[in-house]
Amino acid sequence: MEELSAFTGRAQDPSSLRSSGFKKTSFFVETIFAAKMAQTNPQPAQPGSWKVTVYDQENFQGKRMEFTTSCPSVTEFKFDNVLSLKVESGAWLGYEHTGYCGQQYILERGEYPRWEAWSGSNAYHVDRLMSFRPINSANHKESKITVFEKENFMGHQWEVQDDYPSLQAMGWGNSEVGAMKVSSGAWVCYQYPGYRGYQYILEADHHGGDYKHWREWGSHAQTPQVQSIRRIQQ
Repeated sequence: MEELSAFTGRAQDPSSLRSSGFKKTSFFVETIFAAKMAQTNPQPAQPGSWKVTVYDQENFQGKRMEFTTSCPSVTEFKFDNVLSLKVESGAWLGYEHTGYCGQQYILERGEYPRWEAWSGSNAYHVDRLMSFRPINSANHKESKITVFEKENFMGHQWEVQDDYPSLQAMGWGNSEVGAMKVSSGAWVCYQYPGYRGYQYILEADHHGGDYKHWREWGSHAQTPQVQSIRRIQQ
């Protein structure tokens, strides 16, 4: 298995690193899209709070590299794609395209041996993960979000502080949500009941927690359908 050097970005043989007494250290990936980073990740991660290891082949094979902060494009580190990964600490948000665009994938602590592991519940399977970043505001114990029937925080509203595999089964009147206000924590909303379909990650520290229109949920948002919702595990 090849391993990327934190210092050179080139693939190296792990055995040669061991024989030379090389000691791996945590490192920070330099941003290459400063303006985009300011918009997408306004609060810098604290060292040691987040760690993910990505691989360019399935089942944790091939080149690998560790990240402790945002990566706007895996191509900057000689990766064509990410096909497996291990989240060792923190919660992460993966994106289909570079620059934090396209479909979103919630990545919580655990192992993901194939792309289906992070998009398997998604009704629109895409075997591509090209950028990712930490979710700074995730707090499973203290999370609160208010869903609104119509855009601009109008119409019927409902305050949510728990996980709901079906909003309609719990009393929400229809299959659509016009706006959401995140008071605390971070949430993943799903297009269909049972945590299926498109994923939309909403965070207290983005947009000031205010998502006044469903199109603000992400560049991939094509419908106001939201039928299940849960808190993100940190």
